[in-house]
Amino acid sequence: MKKLIMAILIAVSMVQNISAQDNNRQRMTPQQRTEQRIQKLDEKLSLTDNQKSQIRNLYADFYKQKYPKEKRKEAMEKLITDIAAVLTSDQQVLYKQLQEESSAERKNIRAKTE
Repeated sequence: MKKLIMAILIAVSMVQNISAQDNNRQRMTPQQRTEQRIQKLDEKLSLTDNQKSQIRNLYADFYKQKYPKEKRKEAMEKLITDIAAVLTSDQQVLYKQLQEESSAERKNIRAKTE
C-alpha cells in the first residue's frame, strides 16, 4: 500500500513538472519568440545585422495582427516567403531545409499525440 501511494505521488509530481515546463514555453512574449528565432537563424545562416533587423520587423508586423485560425497558416507562409526574400541564395537553400525539418518535426509530434 505504501508503495502504491508513493508511486502515485511520484506520478503526480512528474505531471506537475511537465505541465510547468509547458506553461513556461507558452509565456514567451512575441518579442522573446522573435529574438529566439532570429538567434537560431543566425546560428544556422550567419545573418548580417541588416538581415536581422529586417527579419525582426517582419516578425513584428506578423505579431501585430491577430489572425483567425483559418488565416494563420496562410499568414505564416507569407512570413516564411518574406523572410526568404531577405536572405542570400545560399541562405535561402539552408532556410528551406530548416523549414522542411521543422515541418517534419511538427508532423512527427502530431502523429505521436494522436
